[in-house]
Amino acid sequence: MEYDIKVDQETEKELLVRVPQAELDSYLEAEINQLRKKAAIKGYRKGRVPRELIRAQFAEEIRSRALNEVVTAAYLKIMQEKQWQPASTVDLLDLKDGEEITFHLHFHVIPDFTVTDYRRLEIVKEKALPEEFLLEQGLNGLRDQFAEIREITVPAAVDNIVTADVEIQENGQPAQPQADIQIRIGDRGYPDEINRALVGCLKGQVKDIPTEKTRYRITVKKVDERIRPVLNDEFAVKLNFKNYDELKTRLLEDLKRREDQRIEEESKESIASVLLERVVFTVPKNLVEEEYKKLLKKKNIPDSDPVREQFWGVAEKRVRFNLILDKIGRLENIQTTDEEVTATVNALGISLTGENREDITDYFRVMLTREKTVDFLYRNAQISEPGKIISPKEAHDANRPVRN
Repeated sequence: MEYDIKVDQETEKELLVRVPQAELDSYLEAEINQLRKKAAIKGYRKGRVPRELIRAQFAEEIRSRALNEVVTAAYLKIMQEKQWQPASTVDLLDLKDGEEITFHLHFHVIPDFTVTDYRRLEIVKEKALPEEFLLEQGLNGLRDQFAEIREITVPAAVDNIVTADVEIQENGQPAQPQADIQIRIGDRGYPDEINRALVGCLKGQVKDIPTEKTRYRITVKKVDERIRPVLNDEFAVKLNFKNYDELKTRLLEDLKRREDQRIEEESKESIASVLLERVVFTVPKNLVEEEYKKLLKKKNIPDSDPVREQFWGVAEKRVRFNLILDKIGRLENIQTTDEEVTATVNALGISLTGENREDITDYFRVMLTREKTVDFLYRNAQISEPGKIISPKEAHDANRPVRN
């Protein structure tokens, strides 16, 4: 076998491979033997069909499968020889079966990069919020959760809930109208112009609300108020607590546990930021494209130039961080067992079949190993308190987390 590298970019390769016809013979013989074992031809017992009859009757299939084996073997041999790590399936651009077998292969590879000094990464661990604040927020959340919703006919006020049909125009172009949208007046997730315009609204009113780039047409269908319960012993008993003090104690324990989890996740995000600044390499575009499409699907938004500009960089960072984790995992021999994969799949209620078993188990093995690698980095990190950062590199953009 001989080959020439026609495209030799950092993450993309194209090869012209030449294989002598003589090398095909062994593959042809192997395919004939395979077919002979299972071929059912009238007048012959299975496994006893003459080789020449198999060769004549299945000539096209035998040669096609043998050529496929030749291509696969050549590809694997070259990948091993060049120590390339594939980042995509290989594309067979053409194949000529003449005096010698020639074919073009195109594929993407993961570039060679090094990761050093990943132990004792300097990260910042945020201080926990005060217990008094956590408890106050938790109790307010309980009151909201068990509030009674009641329709009102008086003008809407802050904290009332407006149910409305919403039509949106961006840059003068109408978008798909949305029906029965619930808007809590004062919710900072909506533009201030909407919150101000809905104060004092009544059922049946139509509000045209312009913002900087968008115009909203809101048709009010009803206005509700929330009647929050009084938090006392009677309320606590309804939730299966002995009294209000026990409710507060148990609630605070749960809130502190969640706060610890939140802080740990924020610290792990810092690990991603540090590694991304230290380890820079070109990421295969096909992997970024796949991650970008996953982001859009998860957010349920269509592709467009502004969206691509906003999220392409996020996708690139996620792919690069995952590749860094994969390399550290190999360096540290971090692995996930079959039992761990099975337990995760079962816990999620995923059914495995013959068709999807390999893909699903491979996916979760990779995901679990990456999480283990992040845990390893976190356990070995050098954690600083806020205000004691050795380097500004630990800072990260909380609005665009790298980890999924």
